[in-house]
Amino acid sequence: MTHKELQSYRNRFEEIKKSDEPIRTRKLASLMSDLELSYNIPVFAMAVYEKNNPEVMALYREVSNARTF
Repeated sequence: MTHKELQSYRNRFEEIKKSDEPIRTRKLASLMSDLELSYNIPVFAMAVYEKNNPEVMALYREVSNARTF
């Protein structure tokens, strides 16, 4: 993970937040999937992964919390 890659995901998140529903939530779900694949985020939260990747997990949680159900 590089800072530049993570910043790219952050920028994408900021653009998605400007979208209207229901497209916004679909794009957020897609972003979460991309983060999971790019950073090998485990399906079940693992304390070790979170400790070693705090910036990734902070963004992942922020994206997750921005979704509307």
